[in-house]
Amino acid sequence: MKKIVAIGFIGCALWAADPVGTMKQSVELGYIGSTGNSQSQSLNAAYKNDYQYDASTQMSLKADILYGEKSGVTSDERYRLFYNVNRYMSQDLFAYGEASAIRNTFEGYNQQYNLGAGMGYNIFKDTQQSLKGKGGVQFRRSNYTTEPHDNFYYGKGALDYVYNFSKTNQFTATWSILDNMKYLKDYETVVNLGLKMLIVDQLSFRMGFQLKYDNMPPAGKKKTDTTTTAGVVYSF
Repeated sequence: MKKIVAIGFIGCALWAADPVGTMKQSVELGYIGSTGNSQSQSLNAAYKNDYQYDASTQMSLKADILYGEKSGVTSDERYRLFYNVNRYMSQDLFAYGEASAIRNTFEGYNQQYNLGAGMGYNIFKDTQQSLKGKGGVQFRRSNYTTEPHDNFYYGKGALDYVYNFSKTNQFTATWSILDNMKYLKDYETVVNLGLKMLIVDQLSFRMGFQLKYDNMPPAGKKKTDTTTTAGVVYSF
């Protein structure tokens, strides 16, 4: 899993070296606190890449690493890689594809891989705010720390909201839900809230909060996890 995230970072660097379209990148360093299956205060690092290939194609890639220790013992460890592409067929209607990988043994996963596709729509969009909805199908393979692996198909729904207080200050809110097509009680929902404020030029301060609820977590794990982040973002 660490190799996959490393390859993602290297791929981003090569991609950014000679872009065809318009690219925006950012690097974030800061603090993260977690509750639930892991309870600690740690440092995290994240890289984000938003790429407008042409007028109809948008791509984004994000990779982040979280690691913490207490008294010489690992108290928090997570590696994530997420890739998404939107292809617009009209001004508001688009098709999407996404792939992600995560390692978080504190939540019970040696590795978890996701591959999804579906349709989305810009519910409304103006210069100040926007709301985007999408729905589709997602395949998930989970390699657990204490159980045999499994493969399932999920239905997915999501909403992404952005509100610009000004040209330099922005609030974001996202919500998603996955429901197992075979076992309806196996569902997962995630809410993310974020506030980004410009400090000077390309430097910003960002605060974030995530609430994750897994109705059927791996054996022995809690259903609810939260993470709180605060860090400095450099955009280029």
